[in-house]
Amino acid sequence: MLECASMKCSIVLLPLLMSVSILVHGQQSAKPNLSGTWVFDAQKSLLQDPPPTSMTFQIDQHDPHVRLSRTQVYGGKSDTWTLDTVTDGQKEVVQHLALYTTHTRMYWDGDALVLDEKITASDGSKATNTVKYSLADDGKTLLGIETAVTPVGKATNKWVYEKQAQ
Repeated sequence: MLECASMKCSIVLLPLLMSVSILVHGQQSAKPNLSGTWVFDAQKSLLQDPPPTSMTFQIDQHDPHVRLSRTQVYGGKSDTWTLDTVTDGQKEVVQHLALYTTHTRMYWDGDALVLDEKITASDGSKATNTVKYSLADDGKTLLGIETAVTPVGKATNKWVYEKQAQ
């Protein structure tokens, strides 16, 4: 701890400490903007299961609000999933879908935006799905590192998306 015997030292150090505090806080709150339309790149991705035929992932980020919309095509069938939430880690969005119910929250872990899902299937079985989204290649690539834990085991997937020109 820095000790100062004179009032002059306190007058000099206080503004300096406040400036450092503001600078550090500003750096912590600056998060990457993941907004954009992202197109799935099957060649660069590493998935445990067969990849979708195609996928588009739309992110609209206006911190702390985030809206995700993902459209996947498997065998000619298109499926769209959306999520509107905030990145405080506290708000939980509950979605009741045909075969399962999800409890989802989002939060920042450094420069990665984390999607954290707790899933309950219609038969009562439970699973978790966590995806950490981050930017690479000067913001041209979105990476999604996914860890899924289900009653049959654990899987890790690396989803790679390229930013679509606007």
